[in-house]
Amino acid sequence: MLSKSSNITIQLLEPTIFIEPGSNNHNVIRGTINLNLPKTTTISSLSVRFDGKMETKSYSFEAMENSGSFAQKKALTRQRLVLYPTPEQTDHTRPLVLHAGLTQYGFEMEIPSGLPESIDCSDVKVEYSVTAVMNFCTSSFLRVKRRNQNECCKEIVRVARLPCEDIIMGDNVADLVDSHTHKSAWMDYQIIVGKKAVSVGSELPITFNFRPTSEGVTIDRVIVQMLERRDIYRDTTHTNHSVYSINLHKDNKTLFPIGALKKYWEGTVLFKVPENKSLVHSTQEYPDFKIGHTLLVSISLSVPGTGHYRVQKLVTFQTSIDILDDSIGKMSTLKLPTYDSPPPFDNAQFVFGEYDRKFSDPPLYADIYA
Repeated sequence: MLSKSSNITIQLLEPTIFIEPGSNNHNVIRGTINLNLPKTTTISSLSVRFDGKMETKSYSFEAMENSGSFAQKKALTRQRLVLYPTPEQTDHTRPLVLHAGLTQYGFEMEIPSGLPESIDCSDVKVEYSVTAVMNFCTSSFLRVKRRNQNECCKEIVRVARLPCEDIIMGDNVADLVDSHTHKSAWMDYQIIVGKKAVSVGSELPITFNFRPTSEGVTIDRVIVQMLERRDIYRDTTHTNHSVYSINLHKDNKTLFPIGALKKYWEGTVLFKVPENKSLVHSTQEYPDFKIGHTLLVSISLSVPGTGHYRVQKLVTFQTSIDILDDSIGKMSTLKLPTYDSPPPFDNAQFVFGEYDRKFSDPPLYADIYA
């Protein structure tokens, strides 16, 4: 059994691996293994291991009858990279003797494509980790015989899915969800969701357009909810649902109209996607599970009834929305950097100073090594 110790630690260059949906490209894990040894040590082997595992809830009749439910475990991947001895080294290679103090080993490891993203909810859990393993020999004054020991260090790695390539989390018109105008006997309304993809814990702008079609219509309440659907695929599909309230963002400054609507009203209201652990991000459809979300907007109206009574009416709008891992929201941008192309040089008599500096020809080889 491997023992944990502070003599070996891992520093990951990228603790979160971002994957593109549907891509077959292999990803890479890079990092440094730090060996902080208290005394001179003979190393017999040094390796890095990447593990992925999945646990899903079981809905078999036997399991429910005995203990309600239990998790079925499945290994997703196990990759191993040997840093010492390397394949080129033979049995006659000199032992690796490290002096007391800090010794660092960098590593780069390719991992398979098509891995499910990391997730942790009541029905499914996917987790990845990187483990560094050091095997070494020790001896003491009382024992001449050397004794083999091993120590390890484990770090969790997140695999996060980027939004689909046709969705950029910006302010482009293509990123919006437009309900278009809906007509009712009391009010025409239009709802524009500011983003098709939004990360857990981030803000979500929603624009409301209200045009009363009868007198005395008031907006009593506007309720925004996130509907979560979790499908677990076994012999049959098992589906669970959860509903989460979407509250106003602390930076919101727009208030819904109070009193009877007498004219057209438009306003953009900031909401916040919950960041509690119970709400998880959406996923692609994998052989074992799929998680999706629907945004539901409900508008409660009060309209004049018979006599002095008023009647409650409800109009709604719902749309699919891609909820991303919270690590996506921490990225500064998902947009590509701008490219400064040089100006056209055909028939040009001069080049602007800025471009002359940025796109000047490199020096000739003969001028450098004359």
